[in-house]
Order: sequence, then structure tokens, then C-alpha cells
Amino acid sequence: MIAQHYKDMLGSKSVIRQISEWSTARGAEIGYENVFDYSLGNPSVPCPPQFTAACADLLAHTDPVRLHGYTPTLTLPSTRKAVAESLNRRFGMDYTADHIFMTTGAAGALAHAVRCVGVPGQNIVTFAPFFPEYKPYIEGAGLTLRVTPPRCADFQIDFEAFAQLVDENTAAVLINSPNNPSGTAYSEETLQQLADFLTAGKRQIRPPHLPDFRRAVPRDFVRRQGHALPRKILR
Repeated sequence: MIAQHYKDMLGSKSVIRQISEWSTARGAEIGYENVFDYSLGNPSVPCPPQFTAACADLLAHTDPVRLHGYTPTLTLPSTRKAVAESLNRRFGMDYTADHIFMTTGAAGALAHAVRCVGVPGQNIVTFAPFFPEYKPYIEGAGLTLRVTPPRCADFQIDFEAFAQLVDENTAAVLINSPNNPSGTAYSEETLQQLADFLTAGKRQIRPPHLPDFRRAVPRDFVRRQGHALPRKILR
């Protein structure tokens, strides 16, 4: 027997998927090159040739049993070490391999993170507009998603509305910048105000046994926009 809440979830069509299906059908009518499809975010440019070469080299020269076998539970130590060193080199941080956990994508990372910091009955606060799959990730872990209404003039954070949603039962605040789907990047001022809010209030909004959790801001993008991320957000 399938649980009713799962039936309900499967019965609700994703707006993103509906737009994608429409754009595909429209492309068949007028030529896909004439359709600006911003639905699923599929690649529109090829990956770097170095990536393709590295994959070909692994397939050609690595023992297939080792190549296709399971990784350690905490993922490959050499990969975690390389990622930590890259972050330290580019952003002046002090990560070690113990700070890094590799996943196959953002979905897996968010699912792990939600379960890591929250317990059933707590809530997580995010900001509209947001990627709709946040909701099943969070509700699947037994938590409630609270959504801060958008500040439509510029899609920065409405801190007055945000403060009303954060309470002693808040396990995490989930931020996404550049935002999906609006594309807006939070300003340095917004990020600093958010960092100050979370730091000032964390003893009241978070049980002491739970770590802070903020979805990592894409640092390269924000640096290119001329914004320096507050260290409180980076960590």
C-alpha cells in the first residue's frame, strides 16, 4: 500500500516540468533554436575539454573493478582533500578533508544536510521564490518549511518578515544565491545583515547540540560581482 501523502505528491505536476514540456512541444513547431527555455537549466554549452579528457583517461587506464566500485562511506579521502585545498587556496579558509562530504548533486547534499541539523517537528526557513523541491526534502525529514515572502522590488531579503518566522524551533535557514528561479544574487549588505542576524540570535533559534546550516553561496559568482562574503556566511 502506498502512503497517501506520497500519492498526493506524485499527483501534483511540477510547474517547472510543465514549462519544459511546453517548450519542447513549441520547439517542435517553430524550431528549438527559436525557444528561450529557462525551465530545467540543462547545459547550453559543452563542458571543459579537460573534464572529458580526464573521464576518457580514467576509463582507458583505471582498473574497471576499482573504477566502478563503491566509494568509502565518507567518500574518497583524496577528493575531499583536493576540494578542501582548493577552497583554502582560493578563499583563504582553513578547511581540512574532514569538513568535506561529497555528494552526487545538490539534491543529495540538501537531503543529508536537513537530516544532519534537524529533528522531526522542527522547521527550516527559506526565502521566496525558491526551488520547489526544497519542500519534499524538508518534509521528508519530518520538518516544516517556512517561506519568507519575496521583496519583489529587488528580491533581496525582507528581514522584517523573516524575523517573524524564526523561533526557538528553527533548525536552519536555507539561502540560495544566485537565486533559483529569479537569478538575483544577494548584495554584500544583505549577506552581512543575514550573518549578523543569525549570529546574534543563534542561541535563541537553535538547540545547542545542532550546528548552524546555511546553504553555501556560490563564492566564485559573488566574488565576480564585486561582493566579499562575510566570513560568518562562508563558514
